[in-house]
Amino acid sequence: MNGNSRFRKLLEPCQIGQLKLRNRLVMAAMGLNYASEDGFITQRQKDFYEERAKGGVSTIVLGVGLVDLVGKLITHQICIYDDRFIPGLADLAATIQQHGARVLIQLQHGGRYSRPERNGGHQPVAPSAILQPGVLPGRETPRELTVKEIGELVQRFADGAERAKKAGLDGVEIHAGHGYLIAQFLSGHSNKRRDEYGGNLENRSRFLLEIIKAVRERVGRDYPVWCRIDGREFGLENGITPEDGRELAQMIAEAGVDAINVSGYGGDIGVNFTRAPLAYDPGSLVPLAEGVKKVVNVPVIAVGRISPELGEKVLREGKADLIAMARALIADPELPNKLVSGNVEDIRPCINCYTCIHQIFMSDSMYCAVNAAAGREGEFKLDQSPKPKRVLVAGGGPAGMEAARVAALRGHRVTICEKARRLGGSLFFASVLSRENEEFLRYLATQVKKLPIEVKFGAEVTPVMIEGINPDATVLALGPTLDPPRIPGADGRNVLSGAMLRQILNGHLGKDARVRLSRWQRTVLYLGRPVLVRSKPSTLRCLTRLWMPIGERVVVVGGDFVACELAEFLADRGRRVVVVTGGQQVAEELAIPSRWVLADRLQNKGVAVMTEMRCEQITGAGVAAIDKEGRRRAIEADTVVLAEAIRPNAALLKALESSDAAVYQAGDCKGLGLIKGAVADGAGFAVGI
Repeated sequence: MNGNSRFRKLLEPCQIGQLKLRNRLVMAAMGLNYASEDGFITQRQKDFYEERAKGGVSTIVLGVGLVDLVGKLITHQICIYDDRFIPGLADLAATIQQHGARVLIQLQHGGRYSRPERNGGHQPVAPSAILQPGVLPGRETPRELTVKEIGELVQRFADGAERAKKAGLDGVEIHAGHGYLIAQFLSGHSNKRRDEYGGNLENRSRFLLEIIKAVRERVGRDYPVWCRIDGREFGLENGITPEDGRELAQMIAEAGVDAINVSGYGGDIGVNFTRAPLAYDPGSLVPLAEGVKKVVNVPVIAVGRISPELGEKVLREGKADLIAMARALIADPELPNKLVSGNVEDIRPCINCYTCIHQIFMSDSMYCAVNAAAGREGEFKLDQSPKPKRVLVAGGGPAGMEAARVAALRGHRVTICEKARRLGGSLFFASVLSRENEEFLRYLATQVKKLPIEVKFGAEVTPVMIEGINPDATVLALGPTLDPPRIPGADGRNVLSGAMLRQILNGHLGKDARVRLSRWQRTVLYLGRPVLVRSKPSTLRCLTRLWMPIGERVVVVGGDFVACELAEFLADRGRRVVVVTGGQQVAEELAIPSRWVLADRLQNKGVAVMTEMRCEQITGAGVAAIDKEGRRRAIEADTVVLAEAIRPNAALLKALESSDAAVYQAGDCKGLGLIKGAVADGAGFAVGI
């Protein structure tokens, strides 16, 4: 039953064809790289999907089920091209269905995206012998399919659907989007054929329509058949337009599909990938689903970074019939159940960092930055400890809060000691720069408040304190040691370090920061301190738009992602910003799609990025730099901001070497790990004690 009227429409039962669903939330298909290398279902997959089924989602669509070995896309892809895969799929289906969820499998062929080193050495195939744009050197140009081979592939899809039905799955989703084989036929960008499978949209759709007909003949009219399409292709010449997407939707609805999942595609290289399929902007693909819904009489599924609140609005306004989520359910498999119970504040948010897809890009298995249990459900059991321990957490940043949260859930007696007057640590200031990070900070702080965790503010952890508390286990999550660049002139009054900026935002001015500010600037900050020390990150974002003690022209020295985010932050506040770094590129520690997004935003906001440039000296007029060719540049600046290097903070650990206490390190205290490292360290510590 729905116990939360805020999400009445999202949580109401519905029916698609013969398939009855407990709510309107669907887990969208994704490639996890969790199967065996031969394509068989693994225990890891069963554990992952079982958690999502228990979490209350109505339907799970298994991603990229391979119908033909030649089309293999990722190294550990689910396979359905042979009968030997049926038992494993049947076992997985039963595991999911026992918790009240439905399960479909996507039928997919990679086409020109397949790789010979993964598909048995076969040359990739496609409608036309065209290599996808932006690929790395060494990729093989695909071979154009013959008409006879197209007919054989139609039967491969039908074979896959028949196996899905034999395995007891509740249906199939034909993957006709995201640049894979069927989409390659549909798009004028990739289909240059001059026969009955190329040319106008009707001909380009022939392959898909033949697949739908063959699948229906194999599985019958009552077996659920969905189809995922691109409602639009972004940034691709002669690509699918919204008009094409609507016309295609009408054709496949008439051909007999039961539901249409409307996504989009923008290529696999560059910022257009973050327009579609992995949307960066919330709900940006909803208009495509809305357009399709106006012209078909079958249920339409909207997807693309849709929050529960937005999903409810989309459904109530009649723009779609169901809402598909992927990353949100990786971050929190219990999201649907928490909506039902009304515990929305307990939903762990996806921070849109693209860590999950970055792993697939790197041919690794998917994991999540904010949910250390994702893909490791079998290891991360939150069982009650048979012998509860006294646990001391030194530091209230993301690693410390996650360690405390998990330890408390397991029944341990937990104390957090935080030397500041609020929780968050480095995450607090990252939250000033990023709304998504603030949502995650809010989640962690809420859990700490709700659980039986003692928090001591203004408490700096020392060996004497630890000896007095005498904990059974201590985790040091104190943050890193910061090393500012050693540059002549770095002590000038026009120079601020990242640490000084954080002091200013925190309302606490150290000696170094005080001497760099004028008397009136110090007065403003002194008068504003009562507000600053109590402000949320969102409040500080607003206040800094009104005033910051930083000049109009700013040079940021450093090229990590913190430096780049700071540059964007200052540009948003009207500053003219130049980033100077000795590296070949910036923000290398970020997930690949996040780098694309960041680079695009910096460019659009007028931030100049100078790579392979060494800062020689800082003067009152700005920065003197030298490039890799030995040419000198003078960069004018009113303020120079130095991004510190990060190294492990081992001082307290060394001081405790002679003690008998069980001591662990977590987060940036042991080395830069970003949010993903902090969460993994904190949860890993707490699960292990």
